[in-house]
Amino acid sequence: MKTISDLVKKIKNSFKSEEYRHAYVDEFLNLSIATQIKVLREQRDWGQKDIADRVGMKQPRISVMENVNYSSWSINTLRKLAKAFDLTLRVSFESFGSRVKEIEQFKRKALERFSFKDDPVFAEVEAVEVEVKVTAATKALPDAQERESLEVRKPLLWVIPSLSAGTSQGKGKPQREDVVLKQRGIIGIGEHPPWEIPKMATA
Repeated sequence: MKTISDLVKKIKNSFKSEEYRHAYVDEFLNLSIATQIKVLREQRDWGQKDIADRVGMKQPRISVMENVNYSSWSINTLRKLAKAFDLTLRVSFESFGSRVKEIEQFKRKALERFSFKDDPVFAEVEAVEVEVKVTAATKALPDAQERESLEVRKPLLWVIPSLSAGTSQGKGKPQREDVVLKQRGIIGIGEHPPWEIPKMATA
């Protein structure tokens, strides 16, 4: 049984013939495109009808394109397939040496590609963004020394008359539901309520 290395050696010798090497890479191109379409489809657990519906074709058409003997490729059709798989299409001119490497490494795993949503490159970016947000939020919190400094300042506190213990509910301005919910009627820090002379206290 011939190994890959034996095959590569044979290809290198055979490629000395211009006619042979062009015919060989043309056949390999058709085979690799057809095979990759099938590999990408199966990687996503799609049937031929699934990809056909996404591309806007009939299922038999996909079956024909997955045949390694198919050769009537068009850039427009490949673009549609790339979009359906959520991939980018690359068409480029390559040296024969690079083609030999592709032939040597031709296997299913080498033909699989991640759709955008599964692309680890963009997953890493998202993870970094989350880490940055968490770090920024953490830095915004006061550290132990700052918290101690805040506690030492002893700010003036005001008591909402209508909500404090021992104060008649009839005095002052009628209760506001938002104040009741937010402050629970005990104390507030900041400006005095405009409707009542504040009862001053220190913490």
